[in-house]
Amino acid sequence: MLAYREAERQCSGDADIHLQIGHAFKLLGRQEEALEEYARTLTLDPASDAARTELMALHAEPMEAEAPVAVAPVAVAPQAVVPVDMPAGAGSVLYDASDLLDYFRHNRAPTDIQRVQLNIIREALAAADPGGVAIVGFDARLGTWKPLAPALFLRLAALSHEGSAVEDPAWQAALREVEATLREAGPLEAPAGASLVNLGSSWWIPDYLRVVRQALARSGLRYIPFIHDCIPLLVPEHCSSGLVDEFARWFASVCLHADAVLANSECTRADFRRAQRRLLPGLEIPTFTVPLDAADPLAGGGALPPLLRSGRPYVLFVGTIESRKNHLLAFNAWLSLVRRHGAEAVPDLVCVGKQGWLAEAALQLHRNSPALRAKVHLLHGVPDSELGALYRGCLFTLYNSFYEGWGLPVTESLAARKVPLVPNHSSLREAGRDCAVYFTPQSEPDLVAKLEQLIFEPGFRAEREAALAEAPPPRRWAEVAAQLQSLVREAGRTRLPPPRERLACRLGEVHALRLLPGPEPSLAMATADVLREGEAWHRLEDWGVWTSPGQSLLRLPLEAEAEAGRLRIYLELVAPPEAMAFRIRAGMRGGAPGAFREVAAAAGEALFCMLEIEAVAAARSRWRSSPTTASRCRTGGRSPSACAASGPAGEMMSWRGSTIWSARRCRGWSPSEAGFAARV
Repeated sequence: MLAYREAERQCSGDADIHLQIGHAFKLLGRQEEALEEYARTLTLDPASDAARTELMALHAEPMEAEAPVAVAPVAVAPQAVVPVDMPAGAGSVLYDASDLLDYFRHNRAPTDIQRVQLNIIREALAAADPGGVAIVGFDARLGTWKPLAPALFLRLAALSHEGSAVEDPAWQAALREVEATLREAGPLEAPAGASLVNLGSSWWIPDYLRVVRQALARSGLRYIPFIHDCIPLLVPEHCSSGLVDEFARWFASVCLHADAVLANSECTRADFRRAQRRLLPGLEIPTFTVPLDAADPLAGGGALPPLLRSGRPYVLFVGTIESRKNHLLAFNAWLSLVRRHGAEAVPDLVCVGKQGWLAEAALQLHRNSPALRAKVHLLHGVPDSELGALYRGCLFTLYNSFYEGWGLPVTESLAARKVPLVPNHSSLREAGRDCAVYFTPQSEPDLVAKLEQLIFEPGFRAEREAALAEAPPPRRWAEVAAQLQSLVREAGRTRLPPPRERLACRLGEVHALRLLPGPEPSLAMATADVLREGEAWHRLEDWGVWTSPGQSLLRLPLEAEAEAGRLRIYLELVAPPEAMAFRIRAGMRGGAPGAFREVAAAAGEALFCMLEIEAVAAARSRWRSSPTTASRCRTGGRSPSACAASGPAGEMMSWRGSTIWSARRCRGWSPSEAGFAARV
């Protein structure tokens, strides 16, 4: 542990070091400290699957006896699960708060996307007739949603607004009640025709869209995600490689599953439509814009941080300290100002936000420069009350970025009647309206020139402030929530084809049942997810996918115009480390099922299976296998529809390539380029 701590001292921003420290604490049985280190890992590298897996595993287990001590008597009694009355009717809206609840496990003060979720869900619950609204959270262990009591959500929202200390007993008690609900409550039974609205992200949740797909088929649930931006597709160089891959796969699958899409700006809507049309040019997904031009009155009573209470002037920059926000440009601009005008003439720069991805260059410059350390202050974990005081007390605000989906701090600046200085690109033109001062994106000379106008030309800033005072104020969050509810109801009047019917697989194609890399979304990514049906599946992995005990189905959608005749399906398989035997069959829906084929495989053997089926015009095909275990595979083919299924309960099957096989106690699917389906 001493070696790890020394490594941390020398490289505090290295996510892997904190991951290893978390592992060490876990082995020592110190779960709380392990959780903190895994959370720190995700703060530095949001795409760390290892850290997220460890966090979810630790939260799934009861905490050790030491855990309640940190929160004293409130933690001793077990938390009761409050029954939740679910709404009924086709107009019901289920808000999926999974992303927000996951964030709250290790953070209290919300950032932009969390703030959006909090405000919209809170106002939807506070509406005159909230009976058609429910809040749900995803239980990744069981692959289902659980309903959350509105009173519990509102308590969590209020506590988040009031402070930032995660060790606060009241905060910890609320979190434990949420955990108890997600652990012990029964699975959600979605009302027929309800809409599932996901205001946050879901690409990090294993097999989330497979469960969405099941709900679509079972109850007619409509899936409506909220797109905050397409940044991993547009500026992937400012995102972790893992996030880029995850987002690309998620985006591709969303295009097959979404019944409608909500976007936070016209810019984001246009970005989504361009990328969606590249994937599925013949599909029109209803896409609605819900501008985030909202900010409720800033919290009163908050005090400025001690370093600003002397009255020294400052400029405020609210945003995660990461590569995409380009704090490096702002820091260099401040150095230029100090060198030109002297430190006493230049206001301080106050940066509010936690450390994010690829911030090392800016942070290193800040550490190396005494002038910057004196003039630029980095704050994080700032509660809303203190943030309101910071907005009210600043000269003006600065917000920089290489690209934005909206830019909520710009709207908050307008609400505080403070002029925002922002780059002239993307959605920032919508957020800043005619009230912002714009500079040439990523131009330090132009940024410095605009800063000098706002700092050293009182008449210029006064003129901009007067124009801002005459402009309409931002909307209230209640208006945003009402608009969103109205658009969800409008989207509910139409129904798009089910996910597999949006595909058109051709004879001779190979479909990899595994996680495919980005950076560009592709239909192959979505196909890998959507071919699987039923609950007897593990999540996709880089090499393939495991089946679970029970029936595992694969359905391959083929073109409806396929001629009647015989089809040949090739399935590439790899055996587990021991010999096994299995049965497999394929068929067309609407036709007679094929006969089972008996196959024996030696330990670790790679083999191919060929199945022949009689195509039935205007019918759906069905593949079945009855293994004595698990297998690896990828499938290819063409016809109205096709499926592959495993055998009796308690057995497992894995797949590889365009080949199907199964084996006792084997657990996976593995990819290959060899499989295909063709006319015989």
